[in-house]
Amino acid sequence: MLTSILVAATMIAPIADDSSTQVPSRQVTIVNSQDVQSCQLRFDRDIHASYETLTVKEGERELFRILKNGDLYINGAEVGVNAEERGMLIHYKNGLTAQSEFVVEVMAEALEMTSYALSTTFTEMFGERHKIVRRIEALNETLAEEFSSVAYQTNDTYVVQGSQLDLFGDRLEGTLGTEIEAIVEDSMGSMIWMVTKAMFSGSGSFEERMEQFGERMEKMGENLETTMHGWGEEMEIRGEAMCTDLEKLREMEGRIVERIPSFSEYRLLM
Repeated sequence: MLTSILVAATMIAPIADDSSTQVPSRQVTIVNSQDVQSCQLRFDRDIHASYETLTVKEGERELFRILKNGDLYINGAEVGVNAEERGMLIHYKNGLTAQSEFVVEVMAEALEMTSYALSTTFTEMFGERHKIVRRIEALNETLAEEFSSVAYQTNDTYVVQGSQLDLFGDRLEGTLGTEIEAIVEDSMGSMIWMVTKAMFSGSGSFEERMEQFGERMEKMGENLETTMHGWGEEMEIRGEAMCTDLEKLREMEGRIVERIPSFSEYRLLM
């Protein structure tokens, strides 16, 4: 369940290519759609998107910039455009800004969902003040810092650091996997104590107490699943709409390349 939800913010490894001059690409899947190709943004560079200005960089070097009025700059040099091309560039800028905003938001929501699931599970099992819960809270803070380094909003600009996605994915996998494994190992003693307490405290027979304990754990799992399912459905509804917009934006990018061939090198939606 959680995996299908978090696919909205999954960083995918470089795509296989038969070409000997393969250029690694990074992607963010907007929604878990049957037509996956039409729902992917390819982030090979850093995107700084706002409705005032869209800037795409490679490291510190600016590749292209589109201003609010449709002016286009490639490698710092202004490119002459006519009225129709200017309108297309404005549409493209606004569309990419909306997509970047969605990516920032969905990654933040994926983090929030992960944090909620971890915190809810361990808090229900051990209580709010347990040391394991405090470690989960610290882990959530670490994850928030990691996410904010690659996709974030600053004033009216949405930033997606495509150049950092591979390193971010490696760090996230290491941080989350290692810490969760350590937390589970460290919590085994508390889990055994919790089961033992359920066996020998409370009212009723041993069988009744164990049944009550099992029902409590089952109810916790059902409540968490219901919450996560509703959360995920809401995200997928928004994602489907953004996927439709993204396909239209891909077509617009293709039209821009036909009119301005020098722009072909910097396509983001191939």
